[in-house]
Amino acid sequence: MSKHNVSIIMPEYNEVADIDMAVDKIMNLHPYFKVIVGNDVSRDNTAKVAMDNDDLLFAVVVTFNRKTILKKCINSLLSQTLELDGIIIIDNCSTDGTDAFVEREFKHNKTIIYQRLDKNEGGAGGFYFGTKLAIENGAGWVWLMDDDCMPDKECLKNLMTGIDNKKDIYSPIILSLEDKKTVLWGIKAKVNAGKHEVVTLPFNGFLVHRQTIQEIGFPDKRFFIYGDDAEYNFRAKSFGSKSIIITDSIMYHPFKNQVKGLNIIKMFMSKIWVYYKLRNAVIIFHKYRYYSIKQILMLVLSLFFFTFTLHFNFIRLWFAAVKDGLENRLYVRDI
Repeated sequence: MSKHNVSIIMPEYNEVADIDMAVDKIMNLHPYFKVIVGNDVSRDNTAKVAMDNDDLLFAVVVTFNRKTILKKCINSLLSQTLELDGIIIIDNCSTDGTDAFVEREFKHNKTIIYQRLDKNEGGAGGFYFGTKLAIENGAGWVWLMDDDCMPDKECLKNLMTGIDNKKDIYSPIILSLEDKKTVLWGIKAKVNAGKHEVVTLPFNGFLVHRQTIQEIGFPDKRFFIYGDDAEYNFRAKSFGSKSIIITDSIMYHPFKNQVKGLNIIKMFMSKIWVYYKLRNAVIIFHKYRYYSIKQILMLVLSLFFFTFTLHFNFIRLWFAAVKDGLENRLYVRDI
């Protein structure tokens, strides 16, 4: 498969002026495209990119070493009754052959845009690059999700039908993939119960309009993982947006109960979880005065666990996360 070098200039997340510049650059190019991109910044003007259009719908899927799950997600997107204009796959430098897999499975589908990053940028980095690439290619609406999301075939159609204000952020209701009925993320909502406003929406079917992105910027890649979606919600709210679930639009997602049995120990023993979960939670509280009681309990419990099990390196990391959070030090730490 030929690879086109598409320009991907990387501004900081709040440099929203570059969004307009990126869109202006592609206005006179051809509609619809399929292109494999890397991280270099040279542009091949023979690559076909989408015309800027307020109604163009782009999905952004972030993946890492889960090609089998990714296939199910992409096939569910291709099966939507309301057709997507573009499906962007952001590959966080997978080592399981995801690149060859995408080429083999989807090389004849001109809706697919695949970008393999030079290194693992985390979920936050993946959504930053994916949102930016969607905007560069003229997206009106950007639909963000992880690779383990499985939208019902009517999901996008019902989601778009429920929109009444482009300034707001929307999401389908997220149900357990296993039983098809449990509402996830602790949200008190029911299927087919109209619109349901919430505090935050996860990047699991998160639908945002280009105008909002132009106003608030891209997701902040410096979060790396955990809390990037919450921060993006609060940033949007500071500009007057609401976070709304359209309950007749259904997305399925695996249910992972991490506070059951040995799973909680495995979670505590992840340095990535300890540092980013805690640091990012402190930063979000410091900036937006938001906190989750459940999250606080888990983080405090983890400190007790490290103390009683004499994991001194984890104790040091725990306090380093608190210190960085209080000092608003947003960066990707080498852990």
